[in-house]
Amino acid sequence: MKKTKLLCVVLAAIMAFSTLAIGVSAAEGIAKSDNVVFVANSGSDEAAGTAAAPVQSMQKAVEKLAATGGVIVVMGNVNVTPDNSIMPEHNGTITVTSYYDGVDYRAKINAGDATGARLVMTNSSKKAFALQGDYVFDYLNITIPDSASKNCIIAGYYHNVTFGANFATLFEGVDGTPWYTGTFGTESGSRTYPPIFLMGQNVSDVGIEGDVKVSHDVVVNIAGGIWQSARIGDRDIPVRNTLDSKMTINVSGGQFTQWTAQYDSMNTNLCLMALYQACTSENFVGTINVTGGLIHGEIGGFGTYGSASYGDAVENGSIVINVLGGTFDRDYQAFGPVIQPSQYLPFGTAGLTFGEKVSVTVNIDNSKVTLGGTCPFFTILGREEHIKIYVNMTEKNEDWIIGDDIPAADIKYGPLNVQAPTTDAPVVTDAPVVTEAPTVTDAPVVTDAPVVTTAAPVQPEPTPSTGDASLMVVFAAAAAICLAAVVVIKKREN
Repeated sequence: MKKTKLLCVVLAAIMAFSTLAIGVSAAEGIAKSDNVVFVANSGSDEAAGTAAAPVQSMQKAVEKLAATGGVIVVMGNVNVTPDNSIMPEHNGTITVTSYYDGVDYRAKINAGDATGARLVMTNSSKKAFALQGDYVFDYLNITIPDSASKNCIIAGYYHNVTFGANFATLFEGVDGTPWYTGTFGTESGSRTYPPIFLMGQNVSDVGIEGDVKVSHDVVVNIAGGIWQSARIGDRDIPVRNTLDSKMTINVSGGQFTQWTAQYDSMNTNLCLMALYQACTSENFVGTINVTGGLIHGEIGGFGTYGSASYGDAVENGSIVINVLGGTFDRDYQAFGPVIQPSQYLPFGTAGLTFGEKVSVTVNIDNSKVTLGGTCPFFTILGREEHIKIYVNMTEKNEDWIIGDDIPAADIKYGPLNVQAPTTDAPVVTDAPVVTEAPTVTDAPVVTDAPVVTTAAPVQPEPTPSTGDASLMVVFAAAAAICLAAVVVIKKREN
């Protein structure tokens, strides 16, 4: 009888600990970290960076985590201005959040603030929010105030960046009053305000000065926010860089607008771009994976915009565009959603030339894509005079229009040879430090035409919860109780 009672106590304890573990693991936000810095406008860059004594600028917060990476907690309003928008170089990964260790600062009013925690982006297209290391942004609001007359640019400087499903883009004043209540992507002038994400460099603020070969792989995950566009490449730097590796943008959520009221050409409504203002090598693979989200604009392949002063552009390698989900809703001059294998603005092509290896492969799963709007049809354009284009689609459908200049032999219908999306995060190593342009020695070996693959889209890494670390402690405690109970039982038996 005593043994039975004792065993009942042990089982009850284990159940209690299990319940606690489940409750902990279900908590939201970012897990507690050994390396954490708090930031708010009310702080001081001379402060320690604790919750009681936050630093004032994102620059100082990143500087404090430069050696190890860690977590930056935006606990109040934090201004990102043209004067403090360039982040220092750092190692590891930095997670930027306003929901940390069970406290949601987005719902709290910090000293002197009129709203909850957020980044207030007053930088313009001339000064990017420049990320010189790997980042994750989640459980975070960024605000584009009405005073920001130009697009807010976020530039990844060829590092891995993730915008999680709880990343939000707000359009309001410093007091939290919304200034824009329309639907981006469907009204005149909407191209002025949503942010742009560049995988590379904006203008020539820091780091890469142009004429550099980027040879490491880069993965960008976007699961939330409102964007004007996301682009592989640079923007308005003096000399073209060359991309010599795999560059991937995964879109699983968020909203992408269409550009309007700027150029009288359908070629300027690009919201996802596999290449922008950069050269490429035969080894280049630029991949756009769409598995979710709302897409108002076009998806572009090869393209180099700007005047010849930026240097002649040579484009080679391959681009893969996988449309495996999401909602496409575009209505611009009676055009619906469009995929363009190559594109350029009407005012110049900057000496654009294409290499022998250049190709674009488009894979579409019709059954998982929603077409909406007043033009509910999807067009894949061809440019056979420039590049080879291959189209693979699960089924033939009159709502999906393929350009007449794409040879029938290069169009396939049936099951796609595309792996199911995976939740595995890209392997994160130390962030490459960008200093001087690397010396280019041996030319890349030219072999057979590169095989265009359709690698599985890498989805954003699941947001860690506070339970991840706590679970180990909980189960260790439960195991200790079990062991103690066994010892007691053995003693009583003896």
